[in-house]
Amino acid sequence: MKAYVKICICPKIDAGETQHRTKAASEKQHDLWCYRCDTMVDGDRCLDLIGNFSHMHAKCTKEQKKCQVRRISMSTSTDEITGKPKLWLLQRNCSEVCEPGCIVIGERTKLHSCITCCDEHNYCNADSGSYKVPFSGLNYLINFTYLFPVLYINN
Repeated sequence: MKAYVKICICPKIDAGETQHRTKAASEKQHDLWCYRCDTMVDGDRCLDLIGNFSHMHAKCTKEQKKCQVRRISMSTSTDEITGKPKLWLLQRNCSEVCEPGCIVIGERTKLHSCITCCDEHNYCNADSGSYKVPFSGLNYLINFTYLFPVLYINN
């Protein structure tokens, strides 16, 4: 008579240590904070965020998953020289939809509109928003829709 012995190397299972998580508990918690300011309202304090700017801290809503910097500058050009863009408006805030990119509108008087987005860490929108990123057709439409009333009112 032959006897067989089976050895099982199995992980220890303890019925008392099981965890049950709801769908909401399993999802990443949204706890994003961004700077919220506008140079038209806050002036130069919105440009250089050095020091205590807790009054510009904003808790983003559940739908706002990105921090954003919108920078609008103007420059003039002649046949030979294009002037350096001068800042006209800088805004920092939370955003539901953020399409990074830059567009330039105009020939002699040019409006430069750049949007940068981030969500890596809280208050990640402390930069100047001045770097160039690839052109996006959707960004063009969003920026043109935002700028057109400004151009129309100022002319």
